[in-house]
Amino acid sequence: MDAIKNYLETMFSSLPDTEETRRAKAEILSMTEDKYNELIGSGMSEHEAIGKIISEFGSLDDLKESLGLIGEECVQAAEEPLKSDSVLFTGVPEAPNPPVEIEPVAERAHKSYGGNLRLVSLDEAKDFLADAAFSRFLLGVGVFFCIIAPAGPIMGDAFGDLFFGVFEDLMEGLGVMFLFLSVALGVGLIILSSSKMKEWKDIKKGVSIMDYETEEYIKSEKQALNPSRSTMLALGIVLCVCCVIPVTFFGIFSIIPFLSEGVGPSMIFVMVGAGVFFILNSSRLTDACDKLLKLNV
Repeated sequence: MDAIKNYLETMFSSLPDTEETRRAKAEILSMTEDKYNELIGSGMSEHEAIGKIISEFGSLDDLKESLGLIGEECVQAAEEPLKSDSVLFTGVPEAPNPPVEIEPVAERAHKSYGGNLRLVSLDEAKDFLADAAFSRFLLGVGVFFCIIAPAGPIMGDAFGDLFFGVFEDLMEGLGVMFLFLSVALGVGLIILSSSKMKEWKDIKKGVSIMDYETEEYIKSEKQALNPSRSTMLALGIVLCVCCVIPVTFFGIFSIIPFLSEGVGPSMIFVMVGAGVFFILNSSRLTDACDKLLKLNV
């Protein structure tokens, strides 16, 4: 319900502070609370219920007309489009904290979609970032397992030679088993990572908008994440580039086939897999921040 209250505050903030306006806002809030509880009771999720309620709000001009504010006393006439430099103010004059200037959220909410945008609250944005990070982590782990899968048969063959062929068939069988299990686990994690974000499809489709507080929080989060993003990206690239070093190093010990023919080649797949994991996860949160920030463009 906080998202709905914030949306109402945004819509009414540009209207004159009269008794009629306050009464209308209270009545609308009461009706939306009843509608929200009804939708939740029917089995809708919280996100779906909020989205449906906000999508049913009329435009700002409709609200002014219903309140009889179309006229000289109206802050901005209905026929005059909101100016790009218009701002809205929130806050209570009697409160110790001064009003906070915010960007024209209502203008962006109504100019393209006829009011069919839902407001993404700060808590929702934080949940979206957490789910996006976990989804990218699952994707990275899944890709890692797919990449290292060929190391199984290589190490199985090397272990078979290490025991002078006594357990050669067993080791080769275990290596092949590792190959298929690793690929199966990797593919499963990749599918799970994509399904994790399905509940946020309304945000991915660009049918939502953030308020000023949420937008500023996302911007600060993205800025704070830039150093760690660069570090993880650099580490991933280094691992991919240096994956040939183990082969070269263990090739010196060619008298030990287990190292030169088993460990060395296997390390190529392990290091490349780890490198790709770091590269994918380097932008796991910054990409999610970009997705949210694009809602307000």
